[in-house]
Order: sequence, then structure tokens, then C-alpha cells
Amino acid sequence: MSDYLPQDVLIDILTRLPAESLVRLTPVSKSWHSLITSPKFISHHLHRTASNPDNDRLLVRYRTDKPKQDHYSLVVDGNDSFRQLKTFDYPFDSVGYSVVGSCNGLICLSDDLEYGYLNDMFLWNPSIGKFVALPTYNVTFHSHGPHKHCLGFGFDPVTNDFKVVRIVHTGVGCDSIPPEVEIYTLKTGRWRYISEKALPLMIEERYRQAYVNAAAHWMAFHQGTLLTGFRYTILSFNMSDEVFNEILVPDSITFEGSLVVFKESLCLFQHYVNDNDQHYLVWIMKEYGVATSWAKLFRIDLCGSLWRPLGLRKNGEVIFSTRDEDLVLAITKANGLAILEYMAHLATDT
Repeated sequence: MSDYLPQDVLIDILTRLPAESLVRLTPVSKSWHSLITSPKFISHHLHRTASNPDNDRLLVRYRTDKPKQDHYSLVVDGNDSFRQLKTFDYPFDSVGYSVVGSCNGLICLSDDLEYGYLNDMFLWNPSIGKFVALPTYNVTFHSHGPHKHCLGFGFDPVTNDFKVVRIVHTGVGCDSIPPEVEIYTLKTGRWRYISEKALPLMIEERYRQAYVNAAAHWMAFHQGTLLTGFRYTILSFNMSDEVFNEILVPDSITFEGSLVVFKESLCLFQHYVNDNDQHYLVWIMKEYGVATSWAKLFRIDLCGSLWRPLGLRKNGEVIFSTRDEDLVLAITKANGLAILEYMAHLATDT
């Protein structure tokens, strides 16, 4: 049939299909295989998928004890409930991998041992069931001694390549400034140093990234003195030009916070802890990179076993995990805040 269809019409039809369907179509003919696996077609398919206004899927990871195993499910972020679309076969024998990030259908996983040095990392495409094990880092315990690291994962739209960046603080106190930095690109299959581009900022061990605008973002801080204390900020890394930048936070941010993405905008959860008061303030950066565009969205008073925010749904509700590994929705209303326990024992990462 494709012999009777113009090439542009065929591409328009095929790019509307999910990735798992395209994989099944590659053996149809040599021409179809060449088309579907071409960088231009892949780029077109990724763009169409990302720009789909009905792209309301969430990837949920949860862990069971008996058997001890990680599970990944794709759910629809509906108005009233999370409807499970499918589950993915977990390809790894071990558990304990954390999600560094997900981008264009790929998930980056890393070993989750605090101060551990297994150096295991994978890029996994759950839709087609394939994964790539990344080679060993350049900065290891053997080469540099004790260290702490933070990871970022994203896509370079200029070179159509996936990249992993690793920021490493070495030294006796694992607090070297500036840190060592190395980057992995999927096309080359190797790590290379870019430490000369590092900024003199500290990032806590394995801080989670927020990926938006083709850049990874982490909460960071300037090391201060006993008089000045720490000054919190945001460190960004652009996947295309491989340049670090600093993004200022609201002046009132004097406590540790965490970053998420909401409707293609950077959001900051500001955590306050006092004797009788624990709450989060949620901020949004309305204009990317402009510090004066930070605006306060709402406040969430913590109660019970609420632990940490995981992200925001499309409707603005905040997904929290509890210390018992439940998922909880924080629903903002005109007259205050309501807390609704929504899904039991499905936590860790979304």
C-alpha cells in the first residue's frame, strides 16, 4: 500500500502511531525499516508526541516487598482518577534504581545507594522493552576517592541526541568547589569531561532534576560563612550548548526546596519547618530565566504522614508521597486546602 502513497502522507500516518506499533512495523519492508529508524522520522515522531494536547500520561513507579521488585505503570491523568493504561516488564534483576529523569520515551535509571559506588546506570525504553547500560564513569571511587554526585538527563534537539550530565563533589568532605563534571552522549556511547564549564555551586547528593526548556535544573547553594550562611539558588544545564547557568530564586527562599515542572514552567516547592508549623509554599516561574517573574501559587499545610511532593497534575493538584509510601493529592480550593488520599501503596517516583 505504501507504494501508492506519497512519502509525506505515509510519514504523517506513521507518526501518529505509538512507538510499540512502529517497532512491529519495521520488518514490513526494507524501505519501512529505513524510514521508521531514520533520525528525521524519529525527530518528527517525538515532536508530534510532545505537542499532543491530549498527552496526559503519568509514569508511576512503585516497589513491592514480596517479591522484592520495582514496577512501572503508565496511567492516564484524568479529572477524577488515575486510570492504568498498561504496565511495563521490568528488565533488571536488581531493585533500588532511582529515576534520574524521563524524556521523549526514554527513562534514565541510576543505582540508589546513598554514598554507594556501584556506578550502575541505564537508559531504558519501556515501550519497546530495550535498554542500554552506560559505561563506567570517569570519576569513580578508585580514581578520586569519596565523592557525592548529582545527575541530569535530557535531549539535545540540535544534535538529536540524548545526554546524561554528572556533577561530582570530591575531596575529604565531598565538598570540592567547583565540582568535576562529565557528560555522556548516546550517539558516542562514552563519557567526557567538561569540568571547565562548572560553576562554584554545591548540590546535595542525588538531588532530583527538573527538566524543562531543554535544560536540567537542580536546587543548589553558595557556600557561605558562619555570618552569611548558605544562599540558595538554581543551577541549570542546557543540553544543546552544554553551558551551566544560575537562576535566582525568590528572596524569601531561606530553606531547602525542591523543583518540579508544571505546564512547561519551572516550579519551586519551598519547605518551611518550625516548632508548630510545617508547610510548603509553591512558586511558579512565569517567564523562564527571569527571576522577577516568580509568583506564589498556594500554600500546603502538612499534616499526618505527608512526606514530600512528587509533582503537579495537569489540573494543578499536587501529588505527595507519605512516609507509608501512599500517594496523596493536595487539592487547592477557594476556601483553603483539602487533602485526599488517592492511591494506596503506589509511591516513590512519578
